[in-house]
Amino acid sequence: MLGRLRRVTVYETAGRFYLVGCDTSGTRFKVLKIDRIDSKALLTGEPECDYSKDEILELLATITEGSSVVYRTSASTNGKSNRKGSPGLIERISNAFGLLGVVRFLEGYYLIVVTKANIIASFGYHSIYKIAEVAMISLAMDGLSTSAEEQRYVKIFQSVDLSTDFYFSYTYDLSRSLQENVLSADWNNDGLRLLSSDQKFVWNTFLLEPLRNNLVSERWFLEIVHGYVGQQLIDLPFTKLSLTLIGRRSSEYAGTRFLKRGANLQGSVANDVETEQVLWDVSSSPNFRLGRFSSFVQRRGSVPLRWSQDPATRGVVGKPLILVDIHEPHAQTAAAHFRDLRAKYGNPIIVMNLVKRREKRRHESLLHDQFLKAVRYLNQFLPPSEHIAYMSFDVARCNKASNVSSNVLTKMEEIAFKAVQAHGWFQSFPMPYTRSMDHRSALPDFKPVFSANGRFLLQHGISRTNCVDCLDRTNVAQFGIGRVALACQLYAMGVLDYPCLSLHSDCRI
Repeated sequence: MLGRLRRVTVYETAGRFYLVGCDTSGTRFKVLKIDRIDSKALLTGEPECDYSKDEILELLATITEGSSVVYRTSASTNGKSNRKGSPGLIERISNAFGLLGVVRFLEGYYLIVVTKANIIASFGYHSIYKIAEVAMISLAMDGLSTSAEEQRYVKIFQSVDLSTDFYFSYTYDLSRSLQENVLSADWNNDGLRLLSSDQKFVWNTFLLEPLRNNLVSERWFLEIVHGYVGQQLIDLPFTKLSLTLIGRRSSEYAGTRFLKRGANLQGSVANDVETEQVLWDVSSSPNFRLGRFSSFVQRRGSVPLRWSQDPATRGVVGKPLILVDIHEPHAQTAAAHFRDLRAKYGNPIIVMNLVKRREKRRHESLLHDQFLKAVRYLNQFLPPSEHIAYMSFDVARCNKASNVSSNVLTKMEEIAFKAVQAHGWFQSFPMPYTRSMDHRSALPDFKPVFSANGRFLLQHGISRTNCVDCLDRTNVAQFGIGRVALACQLYAMGVLDYPCLSLHSDCRI
């Protein structure tokens, strides 16, 4: 069976578009046909058979009525056609990476294709690409519409720069954590995926929907994640490690600062990002089941209440007023939010709220009081093992009191150490420091949880961090949690003798 298609070429005739894609070996090809007779309808056809290279060349020659001439044009990002009445095929785009979907405004559809992408990270057998260029092709018979309204919507759509911080992978589900990918794989069938993508972190679901409604095969599609992917290789005297940082921004209730605050009625919060750090011993097998892989996940997101900030109240200086728009005595929004977190990560859920608690003029403390009130209310109805742990840490006040920024990080590290021990981390290899050796002195509160087959150490539960903007203070807190988790990951791999990374360590990542 063919996986995701690569090196997609888009051909154009007067009545159709033909897309030809091949597998990784470049020996097996698939064809997708898109009619352009009715500009307002999306009509597709996809032969079930695979083609060899010779069969594809013969098919293309047949389409051009026996002519061996293939007219070439450059990839067009504005959708204009350069046919000029010429017969046969026109090659519009060659060696594209895949389809992001289609979109329609007032008139016909536009096909959105990734034309350039670069490998930004690799671990195991998998590579992660960052999108660099995208082409948008009008599927209408007469090319791009001259309607002023249509052009206006096209420009608005193209103002979203898809070449900035959008990522995809042909073989790895980037919308899910390493733990989810490993546990959901069918290892009796070459690690085949059994779990669909997490649509919360897929940003082009709407664009793919018309193609899916036409039963176009998933092999043509690229599901893209928005956020950050970075990788650093660490050379050690006895091995080589790969550290990959993945940030997944939620596509639900997304928006810009001040305009998106709090949560919607479904519990989706603003500024929602899942951050994962993946560690791989490069000297081990690239197979997730056989190699030495480790990961830790944490989450950030706005306070899950119905609140807002109106930029118009900002004035010349100062911050916009914080307003609780809907007071919920039964904390429905917070309940929906924590229900989703528990379904995805399990228990315990640890909330680290970094907003100010004491202020001369009541501002951020309003969010602290309302959030704490909601958590206390919800905990009344939960068994003790499922209680939401609420930690309040006023970073600004602590920093002002100590006048030494390292004291803030030290205090944060103490909190993070407890959180990491409560959650654990995912690990795919035998645990010398959690099974064979006595780890109680180094990790006194750590109680390892294993998968059903006993093969994998599991992370259970999640640390959820927020301030008002989920930016600077949240970055500091998540840095502290991530550093403690990395120390535990390195300790479990046998790289460190003790699960601690000093701020003054000679290791720079």
